Amino acid sequence: MMRRSVLQLIALLAVLGLIAAACSDDGDTTDTTVDPAPAEETDDPADEPDEPVDEPDELVEPELDYAVHSVPADYDTIQAAVDSAAPGDLVLIDEGIYTEEVIVQTDDIVIRGVNRNTVILDGEYDEEKQHGIIIFSDGVAVENMTVRNFPVNGVFWTGDYGADDLVEGFRGSYLTVHNYGVYGIYATGSMNGQLEHSYASGGDDAAFYIGQCVACNALLYNVEGVNSQLGYSGTNSSGVIIANSNFHDNMMGVVNNSAGTNDRTPHTGTIIVGNRIHHNNNTLVPSNNAGFRLGVGSGVVLAGTVGNTVERNLIVDNDRAGVIILDWIDAIFASGNSPDFLAMDNVVRDNHVAGSSLEADFLVALNNIDAGGNGNCFAGNTYDVATPADIETVLPCDGDDTAVLTPLAESLDKFATGFEPIDYKDVPVPEYNFETMPGDPWTDPPVPAHDLPMALDLDSLTIPEG
Repeated sequence: MMRRSVLQLIALLAVLGLIAAACSDDGDTTDTTVDPAPAEETDDPADEPDEPVDEPDELVEPELDYAVHSVPADYDTIQAAVDSAAPGDLVLIDEGIYTEEVIVQTDDIVIRGVNRNTVILDGEYDEEKQHGIIIFSDGVAVENMTVRNFPVNGVFWTGDYGADDLVEGFRGSYLTVHNYGVYGIYATGSMNGQLEHSYASGGDDAAFYIGQCVACNALLYNVEGVNSQLGYSGTNSSGVIIANSNFHDNMMGVVNNSAGTNDRTPHTGTIIVGNRIHHNNNTLVPSNNAGFRLGVGSGVVLAGTVGNTVERNLIVDNDRAGVIILDWIDAIFASGNSPDFLAMDNVVRDNHVAGSSLEADFLVALNNIDAGGNGNCFAGNTYDVATPADIETVLPCDGDDTAVLTPLAESLDKFATGFEPIDYKDVPVPEYNFETMPGDPWTDPPVPAHDLPMALDLDSLTIPEG
């Protein structure tokens, strides 16, 4: 080191000086030095000799335990950066519009935009680009960016049904997804995940979807689904929580169902709590299912589900019905080539429901009314009208089932309607003023999708204000 060399030179000069002082010009080697008088002691720090101060070495940035793959600084495309990433790495995307489809096949990476509103992945309605981001790997998180104009799905995690290989760990955070052909933010055959602080709008199926997983252990939290056939769809997804979210201005709000056309029937154990589900009467939406169009104007629909819970939600101004429990009849809602499923043991309690026009703030419509209410029950809700009337008395959660039910076919007659859906390209584009991720997206370390979903105190969630 340079500092060490300087000290060595000083020491050498000092030694030479002592030698010179000990030798006279005439060669006399007699010691003529005199010991100096001892210095007086002092407490003045100024009299103390200066301690040597280490000069800092050249500054070195701390070594990271992950690599950052920057787009476009290091890679021209997001796909190239994703392909170069190793588990635990961060793909960091600078502001700009990127026109590509991205396929992820590496575990535990994080794909992050530096600004949710100005980092844009655009499919340009190109049929050669099916999905914005499709993810086959475990532990992948996508955050803080916009995905738009893809013919099929926006952001999509998927397992392999044939191999029974589920995605383990997924997260979508601070995403804006709009104008997509089918699903906005979508996880199927995936478990242990979370979709949060995200917005999806303008698909002919659902803004948000989780499906085909047993014990999904998944959470939707603080999301907004709008201007779609369904705000949320959950087909054969067991063990999902939908909380503190907003579903509005769709054809229908939140729809859970069992369907034999998909794997892992039936749908069980979803909890819908603390949400605003309102004004889902929109016919100016894309729609891919004529059977579902019967339900335009519905808030929450439980079709052939088992053991779902709907509690402490604000469910208002859905023109047809607030909460509907009905059997899944495949011939009505699908192809007619798969089994039917009974709606059983669903609990609806402590909600505020109002604004329906069919005497159906609540509606129970089962195919076989001789079997009674099949354990579906209602308690503690505020509402105006229901079918059957006095629903909390005749279908109580604590007491005997004494309901006289309306047959499903008769109930559906009230819903019969038709409308021409619009193209997903024509759905209004949202304003780009969405909340971005907290912290510093440039420097915050990546957090892969592990240990999810986050712990949530469901008991603390109350009915949202109107």
